[in-house]
Amino acid sequence: MVRLWILAAALGLMFCGPAFGHAKLLATVPSSDAQLQAAPKTLSLSFNEKVHLAVLTLSLGVKDVPLTLDRAAPAASQVSVALPQLPAGTYQVQWSALSADDGHVTKGTFSFTVLP
Repeated sequence: MVRLWILAAALGLMFCGPAFGHAKLLATVPSSDAQLQAAPKTLSLSFNEKVHLAVLTLSLGVKDVPLTLDRAAPAASQVSVALPQLPAGTYQVQWSALSADDGHVTKGTFSFTVLP
């Protein structure tokens, strides 16, 4: 009887997994570790659900690149920001997003390189 209860609980958790999930970053443009011949004009992040982007920083070495993030924008599964003209170098992107569905915060980093 106890085994049956444990099996039922485990199966229940497996099938309702997405309800316990957090927002996940699905894709970025430019993509992580991209080697670009030309500097991108926008930076886009795509998530599996709607989010409010709380933090988005772009840095080249120790220098931050100024970005304009509309914190009043409605939650969306894709967020894009315009980029200034970027010189050659390796850029680090740091982001933090608040899920509109479950209120959890997810964050991450990725980089891309603009070749000379």
